[in-house]
Amino acid sequence: MSGNVYRYLDTLITAGSFSKAARVLQISQPSISQFVHRLETEVGTELVDRTAKPLRLTYAGECFMRTEREIEQLRSMRSRLIADIDEGVRGHVTIGSSHYRSTFFLAEVLPIFRREYPGVTVSLAEGTTKELEDFAFDGVTDLSLVIAPLYRDELEYAELFRERYLLAMSPEARVAKTVPQPASGGYASMPFNRLNGEPFITIKQGQKFRNLYEDLCRATRTTPRVMLESESPVAALHLASAGLGATFVTQTLAKRCRPAQPVRYFTIEPARPDRMVVAAYRKNGYLTKAARSLIEVMRRVAETEFADG
Repeated sequence: MSGNVYRYLDTLITAGSFSKAARVLQISQPSISQFVHRLETEVGTELVDRTAKPLRLTYAGECFMRTEREIEQLRSMRSRLIADIDEGVRGHVTIGSSHYRSTFFLAEVLPIFRREYPGVTVSLAEGTTKELEDFAFDGVTDLSLVIAPLYRDELEYAELFRERYLLAMSPEARVAKTVPQPASGGYASMPFNRLNGEPFITIKQGQKFRNLYEDLCRATRTTPRVMLESESPVAALHLASAGLGATFVTQTLAKRCRPAQPVRYFTIEPARPDRMVVAAYRKNGYLTKAARSLIEVMRRVAETEFADG
Protein backbone atom coordinates (compact mmCIF):
# COMPACT_ATOMS: atom_id res chain seq x y z
CA MET A 1 0.00 0.00 0.00
CA SER A 2 2.75 2.47 0.99
CA GLY A 3 4.02 3.01 -2.54
CA ASN A 4 0.60 4.16 -3.72
CA VAL A 5 -0.53 6.23 -0.74
CA TYR A 6 0.60 9.66 -1.94
CA ARG A 7 -0.26 9.06 -5.59
CA TYR A 8 -3.74 7.72 -4.85
CA LEU A 9 -4.72 10.44 -2.36
CA ASP A 10 -3.26 13.24 -4.47
CA THR A 11 -5.14 11.96 -7.54
CA LEU A 12 -8.37 11.66 -5.54
CA ILE A 13 -8.26 15.25 -4.27
CA THR A 14 -7.14 16.63 -7.63
CA ALA A 15 -9.94 14.76 -9.46
CA GLY A 16 -12.53 15.71 -6.82
CA SER A 17 -14.47 12.44 -6.81
CA PHE A 18 -13.91 8.70 -6.44
CA SER A 19 -15.27 7.98 -9.91
CA LYS A 20 -12.97 10.49 -11.67
CA ALA A 21 -9.96 9.36 -9.64
CA ALA A 22 -10.67 5.73 -10.56
CA ARG A 23 -10.64 6.66 -14.27
CA VAL A 24 -7.34 8.55 -13.94
CA LEU A 25 -5.72 5.70 -11.99
CA GLN A 26 -7.28 3.09 -14.28
CA ILE A 27 -8.69 1.09 -11.39
CA SER A 28 -12.26 0.40 -10.29
CA GLN A 29 -14.17 2.85 -8.12
CA PRO A 30 -14.65 0.25 -5.32
CA SER A 31 -10.88 -0.29 -5.29
CA ILE A 32 -10.04 3.35 -4.63
CA SER A 33 -12.87 3.59 -2.06
CA GLN A 34 -11.61 0.51 -0.22
CA PHE A 35 -8.05 1.80 -0.38
CA VAL A 36 -9.00 5.07 1.34
CA HIS A 37 -11.17 3.25 3.90
CA ARG A 38 -8.31 0.86 4.82
CA LEU A 39 -5.90 3.78 5.07
CA GLU A 40 -8.23 5.71 7.38
CA THR A 41 -8.70 2.61 9.54
CA GLU A 42 -4.93 2.21 9.77
CA VAL A 43 -4.40 5.88 10.66
CA GLY A 44 -7.39 6.00 13.01
CA THR A 45 -9.17 9.06 11.63
CA GLU A 46 -10.90 10.38 8.50
CA LEU A 47 -8.55 11.80 5.91
CA VAL A 48 -11.09 12.70 3.21
CA ASP A 49 -14.16 14.90 3.70
CA ARG A 50 -16.77 12.97 1.70
CA THR A 51 -19.48 15.59 2.29
CA ALA A 52 -17.55 18.19 0.29
CA LYS A 53 -18.16 18.61 -3.44
CA PRO A 54 -15.53 18.30 -4.80
CA LEU A 55 -13.85 16.08 -2.22
CA ARG A 56 -11.25 17.68 0.00
CA LEU A 57 -8.84 16.62 2.71
CA THR A 58 -9.73 16.97 6.37
CA TYR A 59 -7.23 18.80 8.56
CA ALA A 60 -5.80 15.40 9.54
CA GLY A 61 -5.65 14.53 5.84
CA GLU A 62 -3.67 17.69 5.06
CA CYS A 63 -1.15 16.84 7.82
CA PHE A 64 -0.95 13.27 6.53
CA MET A 65 -0.34 14.39 2.93
CA ARG A 66 2.37 16.86 3.90
CA THR A 67 4.24 14.04 5.62
CA GLU A 68 3.68 11.63 2.71
CA ARG A 69 5.02 14.23 0.29
CA GLU A 70 8.19 14.54 2.36
CA ILE A 71 8.50 10.73 2.49
CA GLU A 72 8.21 10.55 -1.31
CA GLN A 73 10.89 13.22 -1.66
CA LEU A 74 13.18 11.28 0.68
CA ARG A 75 12.62 8.10 -1.34
CA SER A 76 13.51 10.00 -4.51
CA MET A 77 16.64 11.44 -2.87
CA ARG A 78 17.68 7.95 -1.74
CA SER A 79 17.33 6.64 -5.29
CA ARG A 80 19.47 9.47 -6.66
CA LEU A 81 22.13 9.00 -4.00
CA ILE A 82 22.41 5.26 -4.70
CA ALA A 83 22.49 5.82 -8.46
CA ASP A 84 25.37 8.29 -8.03
CA ILE A 85 27.52 5.73 -6.23
CA ASP A 86 28.37 4.24 -9.63
CA GLU A 87 31.30 5.80 -11.42
CA GLY A 88 30.74 8.13 -14.33
CA VAL A 89 27.88 10.48 -15.14
CA ARG A 90 24.76 8.69 -16.26
CA GLY A 91 21.08 8.58 -15.47
CA HIS A 92 18.22 10.95 -16.14
CA VAL A 93 17.57 14.66 -15.55
CA THR A 94 14.19 16.37 -15.71
CA ILE A 95 14.50 20.10 -16.28
CA GLY A 96 11.70 22.65 -15.98
CA SER A 97 11.62 25.49 -18.48
CA SER A 98 9.30 27.94 -20.16
CA HIS A 99 8.67 27.41 -23.88
CA TYR A 100 10.59 30.64 -24.51
CA ARG A 101 13.61 29.46 -22.49
CA SER A 102 13.53 26.04 -24.15
CA THR A 103 13.59 27.64 -27.60
CA PHE A 104 16.28 30.25 -27.06
CA PHE A 105 18.54 28.72 -24.40
CA LEU A 106 18.12 24.96 -24.02
CA ALA A 107 18.23 24.56 -27.81
CA GLU A 108 21.87 25.69 -27.57
CA VAL A 109 22.65 23.82 -24.33
CA LEU A 110 21.23 20.34 -24.86
CA PRO A 111 23.16 19.35 -28.02
CA ILE A 112 26.43 20.12 -26.18
CA PHE A 113 25.28 18.29 -23.06
CA ARG A 114 24.24 15.23 -25.07
CA ARG A 115 27.60 15.16 -26.85
CA GLU A 116 29.57 15.42 -23.59
CA TYR A 117 27.35 13.14 -21.48
CA PRO A 118 25.85 10.48 -23.77
CA GLY A 119 24.89 8.35 -20.77
CA VAL A 120 22.38 10.92 -19.50
CA THR A 121 18.85 11.30 -20.84
CA VAL A 122 16.95 14.56 -20.41
CA SER A 123 13.22 15.24 -20.26
CA LEU A 124 11.50 18.61 -20.23
CA ALA A 125 8.58 19.93 -18.17
CA GLU A 126 7.24 23.29 -19.35
CA GLY A 127 5.18 25.80 -17.40
CA THR A 128 4.97 29.37 -16.08
CA THR A 129 7.62 30.71 -13.71
CA LYS A 130 5.41 29.94 -10.69
CA GLU A 131 4.62 26.44 -11.95
CA LEU A 132 8.29 25.74 -12.62
CA GLU A 133 9.21 26.63 -9.04
CA ASP A 134 6.45 24.31 -7.81
CA PHE A 135 7.84 21.56 -10.05
CA ALA A 136 11.29 21.91 -8.46
CA PHE A 137 9.86 21.95 -4.93
CA ASP A 138 7.58 18.97 -5.49
CA GLY A 139 10.29 16.90 -7.18
CA VAL A 140 8.61 16.92 -10.60
CA THR A 141 11.87 18.37 -11.94
CA ASP A 142 15.45 18.00 -10.74
CA LEU A 143 15.92 21.68 -11.47
CA SER A 144 13.94 24.46 -13.13
CA LEU A 145 15.05 27.47 -15.16
CA VAL A 146 13.39 30.46 -13.50
CA ILE A 147 13.96 34.11 -12.62
CA ALA A 148 15.37 35.30 -9.28
CA PRO A 149 14.23 36.44 -6.81
CA LEU A 150 12.18 33.28 -6.34
CA TYR A 151 8.61 32.95 -5.11
CA ARG A 152 9.57 29.96 -2.94
CA ASP A 153 12.02 30.26 -0.04
CA GLU A 154 12.38 26.47 0.00
CA LEU A 155 14.49 26.58 -3.18
CA GLU A 156 18.09 27.55 -3.80
CA TYR A 157 19.70 28.26 -7.14
CA ALA A 158 22.74 28.57 -9.33
CA GLU A 159 22.97 31.80 -11.33
CA LEU A 160 23.35 31.33 -15.10
CA PHE A 161 23.14 34.77 -16.72
CA ARG A 162 21.31 38.12 -16.65
CA GLU A 163 18.86 39.59 -19.14
CA ARG A 164 17.89 43.16 -19.90
CA TYR A 165 14.21 44.14 -20.15
CA LEU A 166 13.09 46.02 -23.28
CA LEU A 167 9.87 47.39 -24.72
CA ALA A 168 8.92 46.19 -28.20
CA MET A 169 6.43 47.68 -30.63
CA SER A 170 5.86 48.33 -34.30
CA PRO A 171 7.88 51.29 -35.63
CA GLU A 172 4.54 52.56 -36.98
CA ALA A 173 2.99 52.75 -33.51
CA ARG A 174 2.00 56.31 -32.60
CA VAL A 175 4.09 56.39 -29.43
CA ALA A 176 7.15 54.91 -31.20
CA LYS A 177 7.19 57.90 -33.56
CA THR A 178 7.48 60.31 -30.60
CA VAL A 179 10.95 58.98 -29.69
CA PRO A 180 13.73 59.58 -32.24
CA GLN A 181 16.24 56.87 -33.05
CA PRO A 182 19.64 57.63 -31.47
CA ALA A 183 22.21 58.74 -34.02
CA SER A 184 24.79 56.48 -32.40
CA GLY A 185 22.57 53.42 -32.78
CA GLY A 186 21.44 51.23 -29.91
CA TYR A 187 18.11 51.52 -28.13
CA ALA A 188 16.23 54.73 -27.54
CA SER A 189 14.68 55.20 -24.09
CA MET A 190 10.88 55.10 -23.72
CA PRO A 191 9.23 56.66 -20.64
CA PHE A 192 6.65 54.12 -19.57
CA ASN A 193 4.08 56.81 -18.78
CA ARG A 194 3.86 57.62 -22.50
CA LEU A 195 2.02 54.30 -22.83
CA ASN A 196 -0.93 55.59 -20.81
CA GLY A 197 -4.01 54.71 -22.87
CA GLU A 198 -1.86 53.10 -25.57
CA PRO A 199 -2.46 49.50 -26.75
CA PHE A 200 -0.49 46.90 -24.79
CA ILE A 201 -0.05 43.12 -24.85
CA THR A 202 0.42 41.64 -21.39
CA ILE A 203 1.71 38.26 -20.29
CA LYS A 204 -0.59 36.16 -18.11
CA GLN A 205 -0.30 35.92 -14.34
CA GLY A 206 2.40 33.65 -12.93
CA GLN A 207 5.24 35.08 -15.01
CA LYS A 208 7.80 37.76 -14.16
CA PHE A 209 6.83 39.81 -17.22
CA ARG A 210 3.40 40.31 -15.62
CA ASN A 211 5.02 41.41 -12.35
CA LEU A 212 7.12 43.94 -14.28
CA TYR A 213 4.04 45.33 -16.03
CA GLU A 214 2.05 45.75 -12.80
CA ASP A 215 5.04 47.26 -10.99
CA LEU A 216 5.60 49.90 -13.68
CA CYS A 217 1.90 50.73 -13.87
CA ARG A 218 1.86 51.40 -10.12
CA ALA A 219 5.17 53.26 -10.05
CA THR A 220 4.28 55.62 -12.93
CA ARG A 221 0.49 55.72 -12.41
CA THR A 222 0.07 54.57 -15.98
CA THR A 223 -2.82 52.56 -17.42
CA PRO A 224 -2.14 51.17 -20.90
CA ARG A 225 -5.08 49.83 -22.89
CA VAL A 226 -4.68 46.05 -22.66
CA MET A 227 -5.58 44.52 -26.00
CA LEU A 228 -4.95 40.89 -25.05
CA GLU A 229 -3.04 38.57 -22.73
CA SER A 230 -0.59 35.98 -23.99
CA GLU A 231 1.04 33.01 -22.29
CA SER A 232 4.10 33.35 -24.52
CA PRO A 233 6.57 36.26 -24.77
CA VAL A 234 7.43 35.00 -28.26
CA ALA A 235 3.79 35.24 -29.37
CA ALA A 236 3.50 38.66 -27.73
CA LEU A 237 6.52 39.90 -29.70
CA HIS A 238 5.06 38.70 -33.00
CA LEU A 239 1.74 40.37 -32.16
CA ALA A 240 3.55 43.59 -31.25
CA SER A 241 5.36 43.55 -34.58
CA ALA A 242 1.97 43.25 -36.30
CA GLY A 243 0.88 46.50 -34.66
CA LEU A 244 -1.44 45.17 -31.95
CA GLY A 245 0.38 47.00 -29.17
CA ALA A 246 3.58 47.30 -27.16
CA THR A 247 4.91 44.46 -25.03
CA PHE A 248 7.87 43.54 -22.84
CA VAL A 249 10.68 41.34 -24.12
CA THR A 250 14.21 40.55 -23.05
CA GLN A 251 17.34 41.40 -24.97
CA THR A 252 17.82 37.65 -25.42
CA LEU A 253 14.52 37.47 -27.29
CA ALA A 254 15.18 40.67 -29.22
CA LYS A 255 18.47 39.27 -30.55
CA ARG A 256 17.29 35.75 -31.34
CA CYS A 257 13.71 36.10 -32.55
CA ARG A 258 13.01 37.54 -35.99
CA PRO A 259 9.33 38.44 -36.49
CA ALA A 260 8.15 38.71 -40.08
CA GLN A 261 7.39 42.42 -39.61
CA PRO A 262 9.72 45.17 -38.33
CA VAL A 263 10.04 45.76 -34.60
CA ARG A 264 11.49 48.66 -32.70
CA TYR A 265 12.99 48.10 -29.24
CA PHE A 266 13.35 50.60 -26.40
CA THR A 267 14.94 50.63 -22.98
CA ILE A 268 12.46 51.44 -20.23
CA GLU A 269 12.14 54.56 -18.05
CA PRO A 270 12.22 54.28 -15.11
CA ALA A 271 14.96 51.68 -15.48
CA ARG A 272 14.42 48.25 -13.97
CA PRO A 273 17.21 45.86 -12.86
CA ASP A 274 18.30 43.16 -15.28
CA ARG A 275 16.66 39.86 -14.47
CA MET A 276 18.72 36.94 -13.23
CA VAL A 277 18.15 33.58 -14.95
CA VAL A 278 18.86 30.73 -12.54
CA ALA A 279 18.67 26.95 -12.20
CA ALA A 280 16.57 26.40 -9.06
CA TYR A 281 16.36 23.22 -7.02
CA ARG A 282 15.08 22.15 -3.62
CA LYS A 283 17.07 23.22 -0.55
CA ASN A 284 18.61 20.32 1.34
CA GLY A 285 17.79 18.06 -1.60
CA TYR A 286 20.31 16.05 -3.55
CA LEU A 287 21.50 17.10 -6.99
CA THR A 288 22.77 14.12 -8.96
CA LYS A 289 26.04 14.17 -10.85
CA ALA A 290 23.98 14.40 -14.04
CA ALA A 291 22.06 17.47 -12.81
CA ARG A 292 25.26 19.16 -11.60
CA SER A 293 26.90 18.44 -14.95
CA LEU A 294 23.94 19.99 -16.78
CA ILE A 295 24.25 23.16 -14.67
CA GLU A 296 27.95 23.32 -15.52
CA VAL A 297 27.22 23.08 -19.26
CA MET A 298 24.47 25.71 -18.98
CA ARG A 299 26.90 28.08 -17.26
CA ARG A 300 29.49 27.59 -20.00
CA VAL A 301 26.98 28.29 -22.76
CA ALA A 302 25.61 31.30 -20.86
CA GLU A 303 29.09 32.73 -20.44
CA THR A 304 29.94 32.51 -24.12
CA GLU A 305 26.57 33.13 -25.80
CA PHE A 306 24.40 35.08 -23.32
CA ALA A 307 26.88 37.23 -21.40
CA ASP A 308 25.48 40.49 -22.83
CA GLY A 309 21.86 39.64 -21.94
